[in-house]
Amino acid sequence: MQTLVDLLSQSAERYGDSTALTITPGFRQQRWSFQRLWDFSEGVAALLAERGLQKGDRAIIWSVNRPEWVAAFFGCMRAGVVAVPLDVRTAPDFVQRVVEFTEPKLAFLSRQTPDDPLRDSVPIVLLDDLEDLVESAEAGADLPNVGADDLAEVMFTSGTTGDPKGVMLSHGNIVTNVQAAVEAVPIRPSDRLFSLLPLSHMLEQTGGLLAPLSGGASVVYPVSRQPTVIFKTLRANRVTNIVLVPQALQLFMNGIEREVSAQGKDGQWRLLHRVASKLPMPTRRLLFRPVHQRMGGRIRFFMSGGAYLDPELQVKWGNMGIRVMQGYGATEASPVITTNSLDRQKPGSVGRVLEGQDVRIAEDGEVLTRGPNVTRGYWRNEAATDAAFEDGWYRTGDLGFMDDDGFLFLKGRKKDLIVLSNGQNVYPEDIETALGKQPGVREAVVLGMPSGDSSVEVHAALLLEEEADADEIVRSANAVLADHQRIQGSTTWPEEDFPRTHTLKVKKQLVLDQLLQSRDGGRGEAAAPTATKAAPVNDVHRIAATISETPADQIGDGSILADDLGLDSLGRVELLSAIESELGAYVDDDRVGPETTLGELKAMVEEGAQVQPMKFPAWGRAWWCRLLRAGLQYAFIFTTLHIFYRVRVYGRENLDGLRGPVLFASNHNVKLDSPVTLMALPAGWRWRVSPAAAADDIFGPRLKGMANVLLGNAFPFAREGSIRASLEQLGRLLDMGWSILIYPEGGRYPEGMQSFKSGTGLIAVESRTPVVPIHVRLHKPTIWDRGPLLSRGKIDVHFGEPVVFPRGADYLEATARLESAVRDL
Repeated sequence: MQTLVDLLSQSAERYGDSTALTITPGFRQQRWSFQRLWDFSEGVAALLAERGLQKGDRAIIWSVNRPEWVAAFFGCMRAGVVAVPLDVRTAPDFVQRVVEFTEPKLAFLSRQTPDDPLRDSVPIVLLDDLEDLVESAEAGADLPNVGADDLAEVMFTSGTTGDPKGVMLSHGNIVTNVQAAVEAVPIRPSDRLFSLLPLSHMLEQTGGLLAPLSGGASVVYPVSRQPTVIFKTLRANRVTNIVLVPQALQLFMNGIEREVSAQGKDGQWRLLHRVASKLPMPTRRLLFRPVHQRMGGRIRFFMSGGAYLDPELQVKWGNMGIRVMQGYGATEASPVITTNSLDRQKPGSVGRVLEGQDVRIAEDGEVLTRGPNVTRGYWRNEAATDAAFEDGWYRTGDLGFMDDDGFLFLKGRKKDLIVLSNGQNVYPEDIETALGKQPGVREAVVLGMPSGDSSVEVHAALLLEEEADADEIVRSANAVLADHQRIQGSTTWPEEDFPRTHTLKVKKQLVLDQLLQSRDGGRGEAAAPTATKAAPVNDVHRIAATISETPADQIGDGSILADDLGLDSLGRVELLSAIESELGAYVDDDRVGPETTLGELKAMVEEGAQVQPMKFPAWGRAWWCRLLRAGLQYAFIFTTLHIFYRVRVYGRENLDGLRGPVLFASNHNVKLDSPVTLMALPAGWRWRVSPAAAADDIFGPRLKGMANVLLGNAFPFAREGSIRASLEQLGRLLDMGWSILIYPEGGRYPEGMQSFKSGTGLIAVESRTPVVPIHVRLHKPTIWDRGPLLSRGKIDVHFGEPVVFPRGADYLEATARLESAVRDL
């Protein structure tokens, strides 16, 4: 395996129809197999050739993580086109400089990406439309040969000022690093990786995409960074591994510990950690079972990199039965240089050097590396390339040392090292760790603050909880620090957070610049960096910003959901679902439209009722229940129906050759429509069908609901109020291969068929399954239908031809078309 094309080709051949990529953009999960990804990438390569791109041309990929991002990336690789990945949150002015610097011939964007820097200079392809574009591209394009030395991508390190510095990485650079990383940390085909970091970062690209694909594992993409969505995605997909930065790992832990404190179980929490440290891993997981259940119950390990990891945090997760393996690298090294492994690791260390690389420590403590994974240099920047290398060794800019067992320990960034006037060195990470252990400290940044006598002092910028005392915190930290490490000045940071890169690293230079600008003679609170401080972001704004991938400072009460935030109908469902999950307030879907503003939505939330989560019984799908149901249906239900009704079935041939799952959409004519329809279905279909039953009627009385689960495998579907949970359950059932029987009229109408509910079209289009129209017609009533006592009724069941709705079909038109199909039977 020499190229990224080889990597995907071999994985497609080896793992074929196994799931490679997963995302749930609406209520249905989308799965991309290895073979589909390989075939689709060929279509993207043909599209690039059709658009005039040749080997060596550049193409920007500026989007959120999603399967189409991966397809576009591999399409570039197969066409010999150099990818230029950019994080979706990259500032537009920086993107403009990258465009001028790399002269791309095309840009892949998503609907969440601002196109201002590209609109007039680069042809744009929306990833949202990529499937349609690939289908229309001419197949059989003559693709170029790609070799290990060919340039694969130019990766720009995060930044908002100055000239861009793009790291050139060849196919050989990346592939050799992937192979070495997988050898150190084996990936199993049963693993499911959760993609949290942007794919424009090499840590995520190598550890969270290429390594899993090479090992046959699947990658799960969340549709939002909203905490409730993340945890729901972890549970739904039973994620096993996550690549992340220490800051995200700390945020997870903070959320868990806040919940522990809210329940008044701090003492129990500390006791469990003390006990767990002496127990084997499986037992630890049992002790902390509620935490594991919240995260899906299958997490094997976290892979941490990109910044300093507090050893105490690593130990905490280990006590809970989840290993945290810390690694170290640089974009210039593709990116992994060292890593701990599952069976050999040291807390506080970033691990041992990967196979095929060399690492040495320079006289001044700087970490140097070389190997086949190391870049040839920076894009069109010989000066920067020359400055980054010393006799063939890449200068990482990090300070560290090796122990006798070959484990690397880092001391910090060379540029962040604080050199005191007496020549002593101060490593900010040591002091930040001491501050982080003080109560009331959310985060601390330690800097060398220039003083009036041309020396520097150790200065701490503190993000504090309310009521925390900065002076007391500094005194407590100084009590455990060496004399030369003592904090000489502090500033309480006035904003919600420090400025960060897209991988959550604090931009220390920006922090220092703002402190210097606002310095007023010593201690005190820093002034805001602008003349007027932004108003605090409320919960609705914060959630909307996360769902829409829009910066919080760019939205306000007047922001329109469709025009300003780009939220379509499913996006609005996701937004309301997040509000309901996090704030506990229900807002009716019908009240929120494309023209709704955030201010109007906020008012609805404030008046919204608290909602109880719906429960969806799973026991009806168990093997024993299915066998019992089949016996009861044949022995009791169907026999009874034959006694009271003469049932005639038409159009059953329309199901021949049809593969499930499908939606069965029927009118609701009589009380016994569901058992009559089930009886009319062929046995093979009946075995895996689940009717959507009214939550307020059928599942109102408990025994009635249990009977419908047992006899018909029904599930509750809300006819009014919050239907989001019902939609998600419908999607889960379809994902598991169950066909769904729905009644689009929303009620039973013996007098004649009524208009379908408007949400029918959304379900029909977004379910991405064939919809089989069914018309049940009662010709003669019985006692069940308030007819004569001894009369035998007559019912006709008509199955129509399956209707398939294209992607992006109008929901209202789909509703009308489906209603017409049922009426015409």
